[in-house]
Order: sequence, then C-alpha cells, then structure tokens
Amino acid sequence: MGANRMSRLTPSRGMVGRGLLGAVGGLAVAALWIGSSALVIHRSSGVEGPAILGIVIFMTGLVVMLAVGLLGLPWPYWIAVGLLAVLMLIPLTFYDDAVLDQRGERVTAVVSGRRDFVSQPSGVPGHVCRVRLPDGTEAEVTGPRCDEGTRIGDRLTVYQDPEGRVQAKLGVQMTAGQLMWLVWACVAGLVTLGARIGVHVGRDQHHTVGAAGSAGTSPAA
Repeated sequence: MGANRMSRLTPSRGMVGRGLLGAVGGLAVAALWIGSSALVIHRSSGVEGPAILGIVIFMTGLVVMLAVGLLGLPWPYWIAVGLLAVLMLIPLTFYDDAVLDQRGERVTAVVSGRRDFVSQPSGVPGHVCRVRLPDGTEAEVTGPRCDEGTRIGDRLTVYQDPEGRVQAKLGVQMTAGQLMWLVWACVAGLVTLGARIGVHVGRDQHHTVGAAGSAGTSPAA
C-alpha cells in the first residue's frame, strides 16, 4: 500500500519540479528582456536601437510560438506567447512618454514651421509642427494642437526632457506608473506561462512513461 501511495505522489512532485523550472526560465527571459531594453534605450540616442530590439522581440516570439507547437502544446499556449510578445513591445513604444511624465518639464515653444502630409494607405491627413524650445533648440511635434490652423509664431505648450535624451512632445499618452504596471504584468505573464508549460510537459512525460510501463508489465497472451 505504501508503494502505491508513493507512486501517486511521485508524478505530482515531478510536475511541481518542472513547473518551478519553467517559472525560473520565464523569470530569466524577463530579466533578459528588461536588461536588453534598458541597455538599448540608454545606449541609443535615436529610434534605431529600440526599433531593432522590437524586431528581435517579435521574431523571438514567432520562434517560441513554433517551439510551443513542436512540443505539442494546445493552442492557448500559442496565443499566450503571441500576446506576451506584443505586450513586451509596448514599453519600448511608450518609453519616451514615461520619461517625459517622470522628469519632463512643461515649457512654451514657438512654432517655426508646419509640414502637412497624408498617411498611406489610409489617406488620413496629418501635420507636423516644428517648434523652437526655450533653450534655442528645435524639435518636431505632432498632436491635437498641431493642425491646419497652426501658424508660424503660435505658442504651444510641450513636454521637454531637461536631459535631452528623448524628443519633446505635445502630450504624454502613457505615464511612468502605467508603464511599470505593464512591465510587471509582462514579468508575471512570463513566469506564469513558463510554469504552465513546465507542468504540461511534465504531465505528458509522466503519461508517456506510465503507458510504456503498463505495456511492459502486461501479461503475455
């Protein structure tokens, strides 16, 4: 009876162990994502670095989705991987907004030019205003207050980074607090997904081993 009880406990311990291993793997991916994002953002002075990292994250997500499929995991895991890859791109997109929300200064800038354009293929018209900041530098901004009625010499209130690491903007779409919540949500999602994959793989391996053992011990006809 004791042997039967131990045989019932062993699969649970094995699945818990694989779940913990998967969670550690998810935490490692999260650390790599945060570390690489911070490095690229602080080393890059333009949009090229974050754009390249975004492409890498997107391609990695596709590779992981393929690996999940090869492991024979159900389709919800595919969707979870895809959603996490998309969520991991958002902080890169709104990093400038978070910086301006945290340390940006609201200053009055003078419009020195306006450029009109038409988005393709939607055909929606847009406007870019060139403004002169109080320190004498110029920046291009877009937003609701930059429209067809904006004229040279008009004054606009913009967010400016006193350290000059991010471009000035007319408004902030994501605050620093919202960005941190999103980052922690991604970390939690990666850890949870890693644990779930570990448990699922462990359960499949146990069923495979159990089936093989049953076949090996079955009496001959």
